Amino acid sequence: MTTMKAVRLFEFGGPDKLRYGDHPMPEVGTTDVLVKVLATSVSRWDIKYRTGEVHEFYGKSTGHHGGIHGRRAFPMPMQLGRDVAGEVAAVGASVTTLAPGDRVLGITNPENTLSLASIRGLGNLSGGIDLPGHTMFGGYAQFVSRPESYWIKVQPDLDLDQGAAAMWPCATAHRIITNRLNVRMNDNVLITGAAGGMGTATIALAKLAGATVIATTRHPGKAASLERWGADIVVDSGGDDAVKAIRAATGGEGVDAAVEYTGASELMRLCIDALRLGGTFCPVGGELREIPLRVVDMVSKELNVHGVRGATRNDQRVVAELLEKGRIRMPIHAVLPLAKAAEAHAMLEHSDDVVGRIVLHPWDDV
Repeated sequence: MTTMKAVRLFEFGGPDKLRYGDHPMPEVGTTDVLVKVLATSVSRWDIKYRTGEVHEFYGKSTGHHGGIHGRRAFPMPMQLGRDVAGEVAAVGASVTTLAPGDRVLGITNPENTLSLASIRGLGNLSGGIDLPGHTMFGGYAQFVSRPESYWIKVQPDLDLDQGAAAMWPCATAHRIITNRLNVRMNDNVLITGAAGGMGTATIALAKLAGATVIATTRHPGKAASLERWGADIVVDSGGDDAVKAIRAATGGEGVDAAVEYTGASELMRLCIDALRLGGTFCPVGGELREIPLRVVDMVSKELNVHGVRGATRNDQRVVAELLEKGRIRMPIHAVLPLAKAAEAHAMLEHSDDVVGRIVLHPWDDV
């Protein structure tokens, strides 16, 4: 086999810029592992990269076109797809931990162990290393080849659709819940933009930590799905009394922690107003938008505000083990063949009824 099917991006634009076709098989170096991709997934980051939006906000924030601090700029052409679940097809001569036939999940946030950030215990912030679907080819293909350290071996009976849907959002959510928000048993956690991949992942991880989850959505039709996937209380974020409803649900105290995924100023403000004294806020969405936070908010409530960027390798190890044990599951809105990647992008970008992730199967087309 000398060619494979893949979806690649050659220029920024709409879903129609995703081109499905034949491409050469990836090379396998001495330290590389060639994986037959059985499932990958679509994220809103894929959309940001496809449209060129990511170049706009990171170019401005870092002072150079398209870059993120510690990473090289987005190359073209690109093969999107941060998550990969599949089976080892071949290994390089120096590979010792994996063999053909092993089931694996792709590391979505690889660490450069020699970077100063990693030495400080912040491997998720390490630079000098490529990220799948961002600075190296991602999972929108029938095969991918990456270094041995970019893979986690999993049990042969693991649901690979779940693996492809869960690794990136759940690993980041694990860091948010356990590290940035330090959620404890019986805490009240507010999640805005809860119906997306990150939102549903955070619901799952917050419930594992023993928290009561209050989720918000501006689409009432999603409330039942959010409750089915673990939310204890669902609040209409478009209502005038959202903060009042959240405070009433917490005995008037407010929530211990809030994470905001939409980037909407009014929802960031909702989180701040809904926090209890000494509460913690983690803003994730919005990129270039300003947080509507006043000094008086920080002083009067003694609030904590924590950022997050990706996940550590240990977060990803934990998520793989939770998947193997059946402790977490992600809602999968749709499963489509890779040839319909453009349709999947349009669905995620424009549909109001998507809850969870969209999975792509590279081999359903043949």
